Amino acid sequence: MARIFRALVAAAIWAGCLGDAVEGDCQDAESQGLAFIQAKALARDGGAARKEVEYHWSSGRGNFPNYGVAKHSAPFDLPARFAWNWSHPLGRFHTLTYGTAIDHLRNVYLSGADGVRKFDPSGKLLWEYASLPAEMMDAPSLFNGMIYGSDTHGNVVALSMEDGKVGWKTQVSKAICQDNGFTMAKDGVVLAAGDCREPSPQGEANHLVKALNASTGKQLWEYVPDTAIWNFLPLFVDEGDFVFQDMTGKAYRMDLRTGQVIWKSGGKEGTWTDGSAAVGNGMVFAVNNNHPPDYQPPDPEFANGEYNPGTLSAYNLTSGELVWQEVTPRPPNNAPAVGKVKNLQGISVVMPLCQQVKAGAFCDVHVYDADTGDLQWVFHGPAQQGMLQAGDWEGLSERTHAGVRGLCLPNGWSAPTIDAEGTVFVGHEDGNFYALRDMDGDGTIFGDDEMRLYDTKAAFSGSSSPAVAPGMVAIASCDSLFVFKK
Repeated sequence: MARIFRALVAAAIWAGCLGDAVEGDCQDAESQGLAFIQAKALARDGGAARKEVEYHWSSGRGNFPNYGVAKHSAPFDLPARFAWNWSHPLGRFHTLTYGTAIDHLRNVYLSGADGVRKFDPSGKLLWEYASLPAEMMDAPSLFNGMIYGSDTHGNVVALSMEDGKVGWKTQVSKAICQDNGFTMAKDGVVLAAGDCREPSPQGEANHLVKALNASTGKQLWEYVPDTAIWNFLPLFVDEGDFVFQDMTGKAYRMDLRTGQVIWKSGGKEGTWTDGSAAVGNGMVFAVNNNHPPDYQPPDPEFANGEYNPGTLSAYNLTSGELVWQEVTPRPPNNAPAVGKVKNLQGISVVMPLCQQVKAGAFCDVHVYDADTGDLQWVFHGPAQQGMLQAGDWEGLSERTHAGVRGLCLPNGWSAPTIDAEGTVFVGHEDGNFYALRDMDGDGTIFGDDEMRLYDTKAAFSGSSSPAVAPGMVAIASCDSLFVFKK
């Protein structure tokens, strides 16, 4: 009886950590003589009655545990299935748009440089939250009736999904960098990056991981990774943990409630990638570039950086041990997606490759076997046509006068999504939104039955991921929202 009582006390204290964010109480849980992992399990079980509401696409990368993979199928014939789009009423270039999420009623949420907006399934604007002069450049997430995001003035904010009103707003640092990361929430905890400053291999970058109580906004803990973070993407995994990578490609697994490091592996010191990690198939997939940002190839033919190689690494989710590595011919400057791809056996890794903001540089999508790293199919995408990506130069003046960042300067591709039929959806820096599938098994994507595209006329940020709900897919370019329906 005494042992059961101590277990209940410890579990209650862990639950209290989420309610009151008192660090001393969290530490006391172990002093009750209860093993650390048991305390976590009891706290988790104790909250089981408060079941999280399930949304169709709850974050910039979808839903736990299969991020980047949809439960539903999306329309393949994109030109024929365009339903509606939204651009700023004062002009297409009056803002920058980033991440999308879709709730259980198929309402669409859009983050942008000037705030957050909610649309009903037909495209009617329901509410908007204005953030300027702070810009909201991260993809938001939905959790139990609230939408969570962050802004460049160092704030993490919780808004009511019903009306957009502020539930709480907490400043976690003086600034959060203007990259394209993700604010994520689960199990009563919100994760965001903060402390934008130098040094890093790529100038100013976020140096801290921050965990906040989802109900109150109080800080639970903070963590300083070995190298600064770029496009922070924390992904929740089993046992109440999460994973992410820093800008060198080093992967971390951490305890969500305490910030304790479970393991960390890999990375290439002194390098920078625009990419982020992915989880699936019992592994963590991290990406890195193989050369520092100022690297100049000895061969002038490769001076534009198009063929600078990178590495896709697979680590065991439990131990952090390296399972396999694959050198990519172009930089892996995106987050992969891990799931079942049409007409392929087992689980695959969809990896967009591109050196962005390089005129004439081509971009590809590679699909690898998740177990072995073997290449399964390739889509050879187009090259960047101008000196800047689609829509950037054209909108520079209007965006500057509107008081938002003048250029999007995004990744070469959006983050990819795999729908329930195994079709890959991804946006390219020339403005084309693609649906891709290998129907004949020849390892290349070619022809109308394997590729459809819709020209949005603007590039896509790395936090822009095709969001899928029953019979529909939504994606934000750098300036507009597009929705397609079956």
